Amino acid sequence: MAWEPVTVEKRILVVDDDLYSREGLRVSLQGEGYRVETAADSWQAIRIIKEHPFDIAIIDLDLPPVHGVTVNGWDLARIFRAYHPAISIIVVSAEDRQAARVEAERLKVSEFLEKPINPTQLKMIVRTLHAVSEEHATGEDD
Repeated sequence: MAWEPVTVEKRILVVDDDLYSREGLRVSLQGEGYRVETAADSWQAIRIIKEHPFDIAIIDLDLPPVHGVTVNGWDLARIFRAYHPAISIIVVSAEDRQAARVEAERLKVSEFLEKPINPTQLKMIVRTLHAVSEEHATGEDD
């Protein structure tokens, strides 16, 4: 019997205050075999990221304040990096602003996507990030 490597299930966290966007991404990515959790606001996201490591986070930049405190998508990207430095981050926004793209580059996020998100494009990006993280884990990029 041939030995086959065990594939580690990739964990993805989707953070978006819009129920339809959040659930649409969850269902789409779960259909690709990923383990997906969701958060409707920044505080839920912080609680979840503290409890479990994730391979990829998809963060909406335009999150509303919770209990009068604003923690936007950029703040979450910084917090996620503090907990899990190797996490791949995809930020999404309804506006494609040059300043946002500059900030994404500064924070070394993996991708910046404008809403509405093309599910096929997102799946391709996630597969690419998954493959890159697999290469780093196995040392194939040396």
